[in-house]
Amino acid sequence: MMMIRKNDFYGDDDGFSSFGFFVAEALEFDLVHRGDSEYDDMKCVSEEHNERAIVLFSFKSIDNVKLSIKLFDPNEKVVKQFEDVSEGDYGFTAEVGGDYKACFFAAQIPAEDRAKHRVSLEWKSGVAATTWGKIAKETDVDVFTKSLRRLEADLIEVHETMLELRKLEADMRDKNEATNSRVVWMGLISLVVCVGLAFWQIFYLKAFFKRKKVL
Repeated sequence: MMMIRKNDFYGDDDGFSSFGFFVAEALEFDLVHRGDSEYDDMKCVSEEHNERAIVLFSFKSIDNVKLSIKLFDPNEKVVKQFEDVSEGDYGFTAEVGGDYKACFFAAQIPAEDRAKHRVSLEWKSGVAATTWGKIAKETDVDVFTKSLRRLEADLIEVHETMLELRKLEADMRDKNEATNSRVVWMGLISLVVCVGLAFWQIFYLKAFFKRKKVL
């Protein structure tokens, strides 16, 4: 599975950019299968999203060729399916964290012609998925207030990410401690076995030499 991510600065309808936050920009690719899916006639692109993240998924066929699209969650469950469309979008909340996969296929296009057809794909999640320009117009707030609201949302997302990282760190620490405990016990057992074998060899050789009347 290939993971493709590109970043750019936030940009609004009014041309305002925030303080260095990043958002994925549109990605273009052809329909040639390069081992990125288990089906030879599918072109799949995946993107990682956190659990409970708001995700916006949009695509467009550059030359308006009709496509069929399946969107899979990390458990290979179909989240959304499009049939014979040249463009579309879909928003959802990620039920589980992991890689979400979008697979494109066009049965009417011969395999040798798939390199000529390109698709534009864009993933947005978390803060990037919020339409700040629309919020500003609906609530009649100024640019400064709008930037503060965006900053607040971004900090909330960072906080949630830090909590998730703390949980992963705790799990890793527990595994390391359990592994260290097992290694200590294995070391003690190995030492006892080696000492036992050493004493057994001494007594065995002593008895052997006595039988041979060497000692």
